[in-house]
Amino acid sequence: MSPERLADPQSLSGLLLAAANAAGLNPVTPPAVTAGPMGVGVALICHGGHITLHAAPGEGLCFVDVAGLSGTYPQRGLDVIIKRLGAREVRTDSRRRGPVIGTLDPERT
Repeated sequence: MSPERLADPQSLSGLLLAAANAAGLNPVTPPAVTAGPMGVGVALICHGGHITLHAAPGEGLCFVDVAGLSGTYPQRGLDVIIKRLGAREVRTDSRRRGPVIGTLDPERT
């Protein structure tokens, strides 16, 4: 991946918005961006999910997490990111997520 693409916070923000659209996720707020010496981080919080991205331009690496409730298509969002960044190599790890603990509402137990 080109270091220039991975170092452009505005472009990465737009990329996450396109990925959210493809995944069927509706953003709650604009993407939050943090840029520093270790790279660029972008987070997009959506109704029923999120997309996060950390780009390390100097290494040519990008880490992405796309998560959504049933009725969303996280892989479609990831596919948009992979295609638009022109990734030469992709490693994925798909996991089914669920509650970490039981309900916190004592009346529902």
